[in-house]
Amino acid sequence: MSDVVDLAIPVEADLLVLARLTAATVAARAEFALEELEDLRLVTEELCLSVIGDAASGVVHLRFIRDGGEVTIECSVEPDEFGEPPAPEVDELSTRIIEALVDEHGTATRGSRPCSWIRKRRGTGAG
Repeated sequence: MSDVVDLAIPVEADLLVLARLTAATVAARAEFALEELEDLRLVTEELCLSVIGDAASGVVHLRFIRDGGEVTIECSVEPDEFGEPPAPEVDELSTRIIEALVDEHGTATRGSRPCSWIRKRRGTGAG
């Protein structure tokens, strides 16, 4: 069983709660344990903040993919009409948090935008 949930929110820190809530919901549908679910909520915010970087405006695009007991989250930023898409830059602390809480992570391109992604499997040692 799989799900794909797409979410687009303005680049505003107080709206990241929507990304965390969606991550928790998708993780619950994948039957993650409570600790794993909380880890995914936390790492989702780190992922978003690293992708947003210093962007002052635009839209954060997230894709949550549940495939059985695995959740993948992709994140990119679409700048406003005057901006350039920021290249995902993860600082050292964020990198440590992400590596500690997920099984895999990386960067890719979604459409014409740089994208960062994370993947967590239910019941694995990560987290």
